[in-house]
Amino acid sequence: MVFDSIKNYELYTNLSPRIAKALKFAAETDFTNMADGKYELDGTNLYYIVQRYKTGAPLEKTEGHRKYIDIQYMVNGSEKMGVDVVDGLTTVDPYSEEKDVEFFGVSKKLTYLTVPQGYFAIFWPTDAHMPGRQVDQPQDVTKIVFKVKVD
Repeated sequence: MVFDSIKNYELYTNLSPRIAKALKFAAETDFTNMADGKYELDGTNLYYIVQRYKTGAPLEKTEGHRKYIDIQYMVNGSEKMGVDVVDGLTTVDPYSEEKDVEFFGVSKKLTYLTVPQGYFAIFWPTDAHMPGRQVDQPQDVTKIVFKVKVD
């Protein structure tokens, strides 16, 4: 997992060309008036989803992906994101090849980080995460989720 300010995106451009492209795009794009939905940057290899929603209480499960790395970038507001290591977690909803998601139970190792506006988190296939959780009170947020295909 990586957690940092988008201002520091250049520190991570050596991770992969697709991650570099996503982070540069996030740093240089004004998402304010962009409609919610899915947008392609490089077909199914790299795309992003604009999401607006109200944060909520913690869930009883985390999620993980096998084919895509998630880059979650907070455009407006802040939220807590739970993070854990997939290894050793109990599957509660089996992996869906079509949706590239598997849900796991929550372990005692789950750690929360507060992701404020202008910050991003990168979740690898070895990370389970629980996004969209409220910091203190529920609040409206705008978040961009980049999906970076794993080679």
